[in-house]
Amino acid sequence: MAAAIMLLAGCDRSTGLSGVRPGASPTVSAGVPMSNDPSTSPAHVLELAASPAPLPAGTYTHAAFLPPTNLDLDGTWTSVARFDDFFDVQQDVGSPDVVAVQLARPSGLVGRAGIAPAPADPGAAIELIRTNPGLAIIEESESRISGLVGRQATVENSSGAFVGVLTVAPGTVSIDTGRRLWMAFFATPHGLVGVLVGGSVATWDHALAVAEPVLESIRIGP
Repeated sequence: MAAAIMLLAGCDRSTGLSGVRPGASPTVSAGVPMSNDPSTSPAHVLELAASPAPLPAGTYTHAAFLPPTNLDLDGTWTSVARFDDFFDVQQDVGSPDVVAVQLARPSGLVGRAGIAPAPADPGAAIELIRTNPGLAIIEESESRISGLVGRQATVENSSGAFVGVLTVAPGTVSIDTGRRLWMAFFATPHGLVGVLVGGSVATWDHALAVAEPVLESIRIGP
């Protein structure tokens, strides 16, 4: 059992927080910027709240997270973790094949020498992750979300043990063996922001398919 402060990527253990495990790169090139559509106006944006059942379809935000970030949910996602610098939504909570879409403002990344301060540059963030001996990078490329241009990589853990990936205030986000994590990093006025998708290697294509509409909907504010 993981320590209480550990956020496990793709597992619902100890804290009930799951990380994301991606496999192939989502085809997301961008989320749409905020528009004048009433459905995305502040009056129609709902606050993510803990719920044992999937949240109703709608546009959601986590007010404590900066930069301001909205995403659209289709009625099949459950809100699990909500901290000032980390939040996520999940499907199949508690299952070995749980799928999670997460947003993080990491304070550190785990590389060869352990935890290092998170760099401001997305490319430098990926290079630091590359040195993590417990992770294998499957693919990487440029990523675009909500008008931001960053870098993304898909990593897999086949080490047989939990591997730390990044740190946020509650603890270390780790990935379990047999899991994949798609990570896209972007530079913002509030520092480095990571958008993550986690799922099992066995059902990775499914994880990407259900996560992609959420990724496409993400709007990251100023």
